[in-house]
Amino acid sequence: MPLYHFVLKTNRDHIPDRDGSNWPNGAAAHEEAVLVAHDLMRNQKVKRHAWRIEVCDEDLRHCSELLFVELDETIAYLPPEVRDPYIVTSRRMAALSDAMLAVRGTLMQVSETLSQADIVVAAVAGKHA
Repeated sequence: MPLYHFVLKTNRDHIPDRDGSNWPNGAAAHEEAVLVAHDLMRNQKVKRHAWRIEVCDEDLRHCSELLFVELDETIAYLPPEVRDPYIVTSRRMAALSDAMLAVRGTLMQVSETLSQADIVVAAVAGKHA
């Protein structure tokens, strides 16, 4: 059976399932992600509408992704003209979270590069002193 990995994408972090698990196919792995999302949504103390679970194959290639708000039974009763903008907003919030995580990662890389540059500059200055 093929190996699939799940990545929980919150508004602050991406949490990968490093070990993965075997599922007959991508559809079965996606259905497991739906069950996991429902379990995570049971705790209503934290807003999770923009959370997602990405299903990846054994090579960590994207297979599918589900947005928690689309599974949220508490808004399923709403008419489409109310529910749809809510879903679009959650999707945009998720995209913004991804962008902010990417910026944080870039800033960390820049900080590390500057630290290494400081070490090199200090070493070169020491040789010329």
